[in-house]
Amino acid sequence: MNWWAASRNLPALAAVTAVTAGAGLAFGQSRLPVPTMVGGAGHFLLGALITVIPAVTWLAFTGRARGATETVGVRAVHRFDTSLAAACALAVLSMAVLGHFAGAAPVALAIGRNTAFYLGLALLLNPLVGARIAAPILTAIPLVLAVGGWKSGGRGAQPWAVILHPAASMPALLVGVAVLVAGATFSSLKPPRGRL
Repeated sequence: MNWWAASRNLPALAAVTAVTAGAGLAFGQSRLPVPTMVGGAGHFLLGALITVIPAVTWLAFTGRARGATETVGVRAVHRFDTSLAAACALAVLSMAVLGHFAGAAPVALAIGRNTAFYLGLALLLNPLVGARIAAPILTAIPLVLAVGGWKSGGRGAQPWAVILHPAASMPALLVGVAVLVAGATFSSLKPPRGRL
């Protein structure tokens, strides 16, 4: 177990996840102007962008181990990795819910939702394309949604652009958690690409 924790750099991943959640709570409502595909300029909350960092970090740490080394082990390492991603998402979701009820920031629920959404996507992409390809794809998702996820005239987000919905949107929160559950289920059943 020590080799797994060392190869995944658990302290660094925990620190990145905590700092991202804290920064999201503190600065997540900062608006970034972006051009949209439907005309005019949209707004993009910093909380929708920085919440991808834990998922990309998880992909980087889990993807650096050699598949040949881990497939000879008795334990199903990909299940440990799935549990690690789920634990990161649940930690941020817990912080977000506590922050929301404590009145810390109106964007608190969006920080938890978006982190769970991105980690769920990472769990879905990793078995399909591998960590080295999944990380850039995942990094591009918030940028694509920022440009193409708004309804015409800027009258709100498209239904599929989960990270752009208001923080209090319960359907968006449920979709974020559903993507995490689907990703964790898929990732626990199918090892990452390139591994047995």
